[in-house]
Amino acid sequence: MQFVSMVAGMSEDTFAEVIGSSPRKIRETLFARLNIKAKKQIGLRVHGKLEHRTKKLHERLKTAQSANEDKLCEELVRNWLFTKRPLLKATLDHLGVKNDNGLVDEDPVFFKELTAEKVADLVNVLKAAHPVEHIRLYLAFVGVPDAALDDGFRAAA
Repeated sequence: MQFVSMVAGMSEDTFAEVIGSSPRKIRETLFARLNIKAKKQIGLRVHGKLEHRTKKLHERLKTAQSANEDKLCEELVRNWLFTKRPLLKATLDHLGVKNDNGLVDEDPVFFKELTAEKVADLVNVLKAAHPVEHIRLYLAFVGVPDAALDDGFRAAA
Protein backbone atom coordinates (compact mmCIF):
# COMPACT_ATOMS: atom_id res chain seq x y z
CA MET A 1 0.00 0.00 0.00
CA GLN A 2 2.95 2.27 -0.76
CA PHE A 3 1.01 4.70 -2.94
CA VAL A 4 -2.06 4.82 -0.69
CA SER A 5 0.17 5.91 2.19
CA MET A 6 1.80 8.48 -0.11
CA VAL A 7 -1.63 9.95 -0.90
CA ALA A 8 -2.70 9.72 2.75
CA GLY A 9 0.31 11.82 3.77
CA MET A 10 -0.40 14.61 1.29
CA SER A 11 -1.68 17.96 2.43
CA GLU A 12 -5.21 18.90 1.34
CA ASP A 13 -3.78 21.48 -1.08
CA THR A 14 -1.40 19.05 -2.74
CA PHE A 15 -4.11 16.38 -3.02
CA ALA A 16 -6.44 18.95 -4.62
CA GLU A 17 -3.65 19.75 -7.08
CA VAL A 18 -3.17 16.03 -7.80
CA ILE A 19 -6.89 15.58 -8.49
CA GLY A 20 -7.02 18.79 -10.49
CA SER A 21 -4.25 17.55 -12.78
CA SER A 22 -6.23 14.41 -13.63
CA PRO A 23 -8.52 14.48 -16.67
CA ARG A 24 -12.15 15.22 -15.80
CA LYS A 25 -13.37 11.83 -17.04
CA ILE A 26 -10.96 10.03 -14.71
CA ARG A 27 -11.97 12.24 -11.77
CA GLU A 28 -15.66 11.62 -12.36
CA THR A 29 -15.09 7.87 -12.72
CA LEU A 30 -13.16 7.90 -9.46
CA PHE A 31 -15.88 9.83 -7.64
CA ALA A 32 -18.53 7.46 -9.01
CA ARG A 33 -16.55 4.32 -8.13
CA LEU A 34 -16.13 5.49 -4.53
CA ASN A 35 -19.75 6.69 -4.40
CA ILE A 36 -18.88 10.33 -3.76
CA LYS A 37 -21.71 12.51 -4.95
CA ALA A 38 -21.78 16.26 -5.40
CA LYS A 39 -23.58 18.25 -2.74
CA LYS A 40 -26.96 19.45 -3.89
CA GLN A 41 -26.90 23.23 -3.70
CA ILE A 42 -28.82 26.03 -5.24
CA GLY A 43 -26.53 28.18 -7.31
CA LEU A 44 -23.53 27.63 -9.50
CA ARG A 45 -20.66 26.96 -7.11
CA VAL A 46 -18.95 24.36 -9.27
CA HIS A 47 -15.58 24.83 -7.59
CA GLY A 48 -17.16 24.47 -4.15
CA LYS A 49 -18.67 21.12 -5.16
CA LEU A 50 -15.37 19.88 -6.54
CA GLU A 51 -13.55 21.01 -3.41
CA HIS A 52 -16.04 19.16 -1.18
CA ARG A 53 -15.83 16.00 -3.30
CA THR A 54 -12.03 16.19 -3.38
CA LYS A 55 -11.88 16.34 0.43
CA LYS A 56 -14.21 13.33 0.67
CA LEU A 57 -12.09 11.43 -1.86
CA HIS A 58 -8.92 12.20 0.09
CA GLU A 59 -10.52 10.88 3.28
CA ARG A 60 -11.64 7.68 1.53
CA LEU A 61 -8.24 7.05 -0.04
CA LYS A 62 -6.48 7.53 3.31
CA THR A 63 -8.12 4.31 4.50
CA ALA A 64 -7.98 2.40 1.21
CA GLN A 65 -7.03 -1.26 1.54
CA SER A 66 -7.16 -2.88 -1.89
CA ALA A 67 -4.42 -3.36 -4.46
CA ASN A 68 -6.67 -1.65 -7.03
CA GLU A 69 -6.87 1.47 -4.89
CA ASP A 70 -3.09 1.43 -4.45
CA LYS A 71 -2.68 1.21 -8.24
CA LEU A 72 -5.16 4.05 -8.63
CA CYS A 73 -3.16 6.21 -6.21
CA GLU A 74 0.01 5.39 -8.15
CA GLU A 75 -1.59 6.61 -11.38
CA LEU A 76 -2.90 9.79 -9.73
CA VAL A 77 0.59 10.65 -8.45
CA ARG A 78 2.23 9.69 -11.77
CA ASN A 79 -0.14 11.98 -13.72
CA TRP A 80 0.47 14.81 -11.26
CA LEU A 81 4.24 14.40 -11.47
CA PHE A 82 4.00 14.69 -15.24
CA THR A 83 2.79 18.27 -14.65
CA LYS A 84 5.85 18.91 -12.45
CA ARG A 85 8.44 18.62 -15.21
CA PRO A 86 10.58 21.54 -13.91
CA LEU A 87 11.01 19.67 -10.60
CA LEU A 88 11.86 16.43 -12.40
CA LYS A 89 14.35 18.18 -14.69
CA ALA A 90 16.04 20.08 -11.86
CA THR A 91 16.39 16.85 -9.86
CA LEU A 92 17.86 14.87 -12.73
CA ASP A 93 20.15 17.72 -13.79
CA HIS A 94 21.49 18.03 -10.23
CA LEU A 95 22.14 14.28 -10.13
CA GLY A 96 23.91 14.45 -13.51
CA VAL A 97 21.38 12.22 -15.26
CA LYS A 98 20.78 12.80 -18.96
CA ASN A 99 17.10 13.70 -19.44
CA ASP A 100 14.63 15.24 -21.84
CA ASN A 101 12.92 17.95 -19.78
CA GLY A 102 12.63 15.67 -16.77
CA LEU A 103 12.01 12.39 -18.61
CA VAL A 104 14.52 9.56 -18.91
CA ASP A 105 14.67 6.57 -21.23
CA GLU A 106 16.03 4.09 -18.71
CA ASP A 107 14.45 2.83 -15.51
CA PRO A 108 15.55 5.26 -12.76
CA VAL A 109 17.16 2.63 -10.49
CA PHE A 110 19.84 5.15 -9.47
CA PHE A 111 17.32 6.73 -7.08
CA LYS A 112 17.36 3.57 -4.95
CA GLU A 113 21.08 4.14 -4.32
CA LEU A 114 20.81 7.73 -3.02
CA THR A 115 22.25 8.31 0.44
CA ALA A 116 20.88 10.66 3.08
CA GLU A 117 23.72 13.11 2.32
CA LYS A 118 22.84 13.22 -1.38
CA VAL A 119 19.14 13.63 -0.54
CA ALA A 120 19.93 16.52 1.84
CA ASP A 121 22.10 18.21 -0.80
CA LEU A 122 19.38 17.73 -3.42
CA VAL A 123 16.65 19.11 -1.15
CA ASN A 124 18.76 22.15 -0.28
CA VAL A 125 19.20 22.91 -3.98
CA LEU A 126 15.57 22.27 -5.00
CA LYS A 127 13.69 23.89 -2.12
CA ALA A 128 14.42 27.39 -3.40
CA ALA A 129 12.17 26.76 -6.41
CA HIS A 130 9.88 23.89 -5.38
CA PRO A 131 7.72 23.04 -2.36
CA VAL A 132 9.46 20.60 -0.01
CA GLU A 133 6.34 18.39 0.04
CA HIS A 134 6.51 18.02 -3.75
CA ILE A 135 10.21 17.14 -3.61
CA ARG A 136 9.54 14.47 -0.99
CA LEU A 137 6.63 12.99 -2.97
CA TYR A 138 8.73 12.78 -6.13
CA LEU A 139 11.67 11.14 -4.38
CA ALA A 140 9.38 8.69 -2.58
CA PHE A 141 7.58 7.88 -5.84
CA VAL A 142 10.81 7.02 -7.66
CA GLY A 143 11.96 4.72 -4.88
CA VAL A 144 14.49 6.59 -2.76
CA PRO A 145 14.86 4.43 0.39
CA ASP A 146 12.76 5.63 3.34
CA ALA A 147 15.78 5.91 5.67
CA ALA A 148 17.67 8.10 3.17
CA LEU A 149 14.55 10.23 2.67
CA ASP A 150 13.89 10.72 6.37
CA ASP A 151 17.51 11.42 7.29
CA GLY A 152 18.11 13.59 4.22
CA PHE A 153 15.06 15.77 4.82
CA ARG A 154 15.89 16.07 8.51
CA ALA A 155 19.43 17.21 7.65
CA ALA A 156 18.12 19.70 5.06
CA ALA A 157 15.63 21.30 7.48
